[in-house]
Amino acid sequence: MASPNTPLYKALKNMGYKELEEIAHEIREYIFNVVYNNNGHLASNLGVVELTIALYRIFDPLEDVIIWDTSHQSYVHKLLTGRWKDFKTIRKKGGLSGYTNIYESPADRFGAGHAGTSIAASVGYALSDKIKNRKRNIVTVIGDGALGCGMALESLNQLNYQDAKVKIVLNDNNMAISKNVGAISRLLNNFRIKKEYTQAKEILKSSLEDSSVGKDVESVLKKVRNALKYSIYDTPASLFEELGIKYYGPVDGHDIKKMEEFLGFIKDYDEKSVILHVVTTKGKGFEETEKSPTKFHGVSKKEVNKVSYSKIVGHTLSHLKDYEFLAFTGAMADGTGLNILQDICPDKVIDMGITEPSIVTTASALSLGGVLPVVDIYSTFMQRAFDSLIHDVALQKTPVLFLLDRAGLVGEDGPTHQGVFDISYTRLIPNVEIWTPLNAQDLANMIYTSVINGLKKPRFIRFPRDGEKIEIQDILDNLQIVDGEWKYLKMADSGIYALAVGTISQNVYEALKDYNINIIGVRSVKPLNEYFLEILEQRAEYIFVYEEGSLKGGFNEDIFKLRIKKIYSFGVKDEFVSHATREEQLEECGLSIETIRDNFEKIVSKVKIQSS
Repeated sequence: MASPNTPLYKALKNMGYKELEEIAHEIREYIFNVVYNNNGHLASNLGVVELTIALYRIFDPLEDVIIWDTSHQSYVHKLLTGRWKDFKTIRKKGGLSGYTNIYESPADRFGAGHAGTSIAASVGYALSDKIKNRKRNIVTVIGDGALGCGMALESLNQLNYQDAKVKIVLNDNNMAISKNVGAISRLLNNFRIKKEYTQAKEILKSSLEDSSVGKDVESVLKKVRNALKYSIYDTPASLFEELGIKYYGPVDGHDIKKMEEFLGFIKDYDEKSVILHVVTTKGKGFEETEKSPTKFHGVSKKEVNKVSYSKIVGHTLSHLKDYEFLAFTGAMADGTGLNILQDICPDKVIDMGITEPSIVTTASALSLGGVLPVVDIYSTFMQRAFDSLIHDVALQKTPVLFLLDRAGLVGEDGPTHQGVFDISYTRLIPNVEIWTPLNAQDLANMIYTSVINGLKKPRFIRFPRDGEKIEIQDILDNLQIVDGEWKYLKMADSGIYALAVGTISQNVYEALKDYNINIIGVRSVKPLNEYFLEILEQRAEYIFVYEEGSLKGGFNEDIFKLRIKKIYSFGVKDEFVSHATREEQLEECGLSIETIRDNFEKIVSKVKIQSS
């Protein structure tokens, strides 16, 4: 182990392979114990232990530029770059981020939480180094399905054209969060199991070394090697090399010595960009994580007996399986609850991988073909499809049902994953509806209504990373047709009104139910409820607005247009909310039961209004 003041990666350079195996085992145990007993990304980090060790024996993360795509697999990187002691704080309030973060360490060259950004970032670094006349290695580690992202493919297309000499380490574990999908994944998977290619290369290499006329036959052997690459086997070599990217591999990503050989070679290779195809096992080192990498992709301690809203979605759609619709996911069938539908009706779920803009456009065309699309994507990931929402859906007014999972504060994943902007970015789009269910039954009813009655325009239904202590069968037994009208949760003979958007209304009601005020559950932020707006115009003296989303561009802005002077809004301020528990974040934003009550009492006391 390195001294407290020396990053561990520097000590690796002086270790023998026996010691490296031991440190790999220690790192794997440390990550497992910290993450399994708290929360975080487990399987993806267990899979890159040897890869990261070998990488940092060859490259220097402070002198070179090493970018981790998505970066949920950067825990080993953090441990090796001076954060071993602080690792126990990962994803806790005030602790280490669960992703690379440029504010956390100079070794974190680019922040990430969404997939597919690393190659584009590498091109940017390469261009800056040309201008600054810097000489250093630029390395990107990409995997877990990120190579199938449109952004990654667009950037691959730019490497040769921009003369950017980037070293790409393709971590091929055949997984995103769910199983990888698409032609590129299939191509890599076909190649990784063909031992004959690797064996043939070794025979050629041995023959060349043993030959007394090795140099004379080098060009011939190169042609034979290329014949193996391009014709005998179905390989990804031609895909990359047609783009001007030299391809090497595959290599065992758990063999440190073999990895070093390949990494050392690509470090010295300076003709053009190069890709090293590394094969790893997601969840490596523990039987349970290797067998169920999707289950252990992300580990969190969930509240017992609480059924998540994601599962409500899955069970409701399963209940409606005989109706004509197709559900789309972006490599998140388990996370969105669509695996429940997928298990009983696999043809009802289309997984297009991490390709949100393509999913939205495909869904629009499906709708024009007469079939209802149900697009179930996390709020934070739907941001990536903003142009598709406007250009391909709203402009054509195509009936698409969008289910925005994780809308609101998401907890330990932090600012890259907070679903707090969806009201702002959907509210400004013409021809759309935005529904905000108040609880689990309301969510199920809204989905039920959308499928049974169909849609006349695009509809968003947003719900947070939360759940309720309910019975699934009770929800399904009480399904009914609903609309997006607002509801009184409490009526009072008072000029004080509390407007609560969606499920945060549960906290608002619990906090303010004992006060002499009107509490209204807002079930649609677009369109607004004209009946209640008229009531507010006529009767309201004070209005308190609560929404689990950004106040900039949020629902509250429509309420501030009313001819009422005293309006107070609570939600996410004009800033990024850092990682912490969801409860801590709600408290920070004034949306916990305690802070709602405390802030209300402070305002009541200050303006001296009658509240009880």
